[in-house]
Amino acid sequence: MGKFNMDEKHIHEMFSQITVDSSKLAEQVKSRLYEGSADMPARHRKRWTRSTIAAIAISFVLVTSATASSFGSFDWFIKRFNPDFGNIVEPVGVYSEDEGIRMEVIGAQKYDNRAIIYLSLQDRTGQNRLTEQTDFRDGFNVKMHSPTKEGAKSGDEVLSASMSWKQKMLNFNKDTNTIYYEFNITADPDTPLTDPLELGSFLIYFNEKAYKDEPISVSLTGIEDVETIAIEKAQIWGGSNLPSDLSSLTEALMPGDYASMPHGEKDQWVSNVGIIDGKLHVQIGKIFNKEFGPSDAMLSLKDPDGNLISNDYSLVFLSDKKNNLLDLENNDYDDAKYKYEEFIFPVSSENLSKYTLYYTGSVYSGVEGNWKVAANSSESTANLRTWKNDISVEGHLFEYITLSPLGLQVIGTYKGENFMVSDMLLEIETVDGIIPLEGGGGSQNPDKHTFNSSWDTKAPLDITKVKAIIINGTRIAVK
Repeated sequence: MGKFNMDEKHIHEMFSQITVDSSKLAEQVKSRLYEGSADMPARHRKRWTRSTIAAIAISFVLVTSATASSFGSFDWFIKRFNPDFGNIVEPVGVYSEDEGIRMEVIGAQKYDNRAIIYLSLQDRTGQNRLTEQTDFRDGFNVKMHSPTKEGAKSGDEVLSASMSWKQKMLNFNKDTNTIYYEFNITADPDTPLTDPLELGSFLIYFNEKAYKDEPISVSLTGIEDVETIAIEKAQIWGGSNLPSDLSSLTEALMPGDYASMPHGEKDQWVSNVGIIDGKLHVQIGKIFNKEFGPSDAMLSLKDPDGNLISNDYSLVFLSDKKNNLLDLENNDYDDAKYKYEEFIFPVSSENLSKYTLYYTGSVYSGVEGNWKVAANSSESTANLRTWKNDISVEGHLFEYITLSPLGLQVIGTYKGENFMVSDMLLEIETVDGIIPLEGGGGSQNPDKHTFNSSWDTKAPLDITKVKAIIINGTRIAVK
């Protein structure tokens, strides 16, 4: 945000006053922001606008535990699970609750642009909606400072896509319907995590029910006289194994409501079945762009002997609520109400009575909501060690190296077209021996030949004992 308007300034001031005294978490609720409603931002890791940030800030509930829970206290958690990074995190005990789901940060520690977090999810409704498959997916996000660049002011904060995380389920308690997680979060070096650490989610996936080769109850006889529609190249939004000349495709099945799918969900259906130009066409319809519900279908066909027949190709169409097909030249995805995928099989109408269609796919359950928590942690810069390096390894210069108890962060440059950092073997040489690192993920700029990458340790790293890092056998001493 370049400048605060009055509402944003008020929100910023409220956040700046929030503190968490871990010694008095069981005594009182420290602060509460009244929860309202807000439109959810776009998914798939798009940058969140300042208006969205303001709406989310207004709407979330930030509370601290008023009483120590037998299944949620920090000491109980550490003793019960003995997590890998338990000895470096601090007790937090803040939670946010929406849609009957409580998300609580039990403990956390932040090191500039890296953090380790222990949190729990609990279904408080008694419906036991959480399962071992429960996940945040792309709803999860963490607040970071905006990149340092021309036009940006120091201290600006954004909810950004420039981060990655590792998520590990520590335990699923069926009796209390509670899941305990470990999150290892890394943000890009130019977008360090904010202080206090703020994280949240607008989606929680509960479960996935998978279907594999389930027969579809449709008859493949008497389908020769089928109603069709004319199509144009611009109305084809995608598909699989598409012909090189899309203009040669001029006819498709008329969207309809032919039969139910094996899962029985009303959001997806067999739209139509018929023969066009001597080939079997099967069209599947679904409500477009729903977060939960059936995934896109995969269809196969088996002959009377059980031999599998794959489709030649498939076509994807989008339509409005009146089933008028949209085109790429005059519409975008926001205009779509329904999605149709038409599968074309290389079989004619002869003797199809003993052929069977099969469905493979999944149905997802979950809930959209607004979970957001903020957690203070003590100053941790003393546990960081950064130095500049001029030793190149196979054309890659690890120019700025930072060590923390969570691992290694590197900003560097590379020569040539081959970026190979993710394939390199990194180790830490300590006074006690060699520690292998995991990861190598991050980002790169192929135009500028720059990169930033990070590697993780399996347990807290004592940086006072580090003597050097070793990259593909090349030793770089700590300075």
